[in-house]
Amino acid sequence: MYLDFSPAPGFFSCATKIFAEGEEHVTRRYGKSVLILMLENELAFREDGREIRLSPCEYYIQRDGLFQEGLPMNAPPVYFYIEFCGTYSEERGLPLRGRFSPKSVASLTERCESLYRQSRTDFFKLNSYLCRVLSELSEGQTAESERGRLAYRVRALLESEYHRPITLSELSERFGYDKDYLAAMFRERYGISPHRYLTEVRMEHAKWMLAHTELSAEQIGFAVGYGDFSAFFRNFKQTFGETPSTTRKNGVQPL
Repeated sequence: MYLDFSPAPGFFSCATKIFAEGEEHVTRRYGKSVLILMLENELAFREDGREIRLSPCEYYIQRDGLFQEGLPMNAPPVYFYIEFCGTYSEERGLPLRGRFSPKSVASLTERCESLYRQSRTDFFKLNSYLCRVLSELSEGQTAESERGRLAYRVRALLESEYHRPITLSELSERFGYDKDYLAAMFRERYGISPHRYLTEVRMEHAKWMLAHTELSAEQIGFAVGYGDFSAFFRNFKQTFGETPSTTRKNGVQPL
């Protein structure tokens, strides 16, 4: 489900919401849609019986007409919200949930809230701020999708070509991105550096080969991409806590 941009959503109200200790999300069936931009702690509620938990730097769009029920939370959440009227599509628009950069929308939400608090509210400007916030979120989702595809391509290369030397410089040249960006992007997606991921792929292949082939440890080290047996031996022991010969003796343990 997506928030459709045609026709354009219409602004209704906005504010920064700071929960009191022990306060829960209001239980209601609301007639407006609500964009939530999480800032601190976690917001928890049910929406038509489905549990929703939002963390900092996540956005979520509550569609109008759904039944919302508050849930207990560990710490008081803080978020910025915009109530609006909108239409939805199964095919195009802004995903109802995603991540955002607070820096990219901070100035927009501050000006939006300041303008809304004025005695003579200019709804034309407020609608423009809503559209600009949604545009920032949409661009962020496009960038996130592109990073995801790039991370997957890097991982696929490491998994298919683990048997030869692969450097970060080669990845940078092959995919056309700076080395530091590639490393940071991969770690953000998989929680591990490309080098460590490559090592783990090699180690899993080496472990299987030790248990299922007659190749020597030196031959296996070469087969999984190591030109230096001492480096293979060291990485194997660090990964599994035992030497290749011990693994061969014990065989593969049941999963």
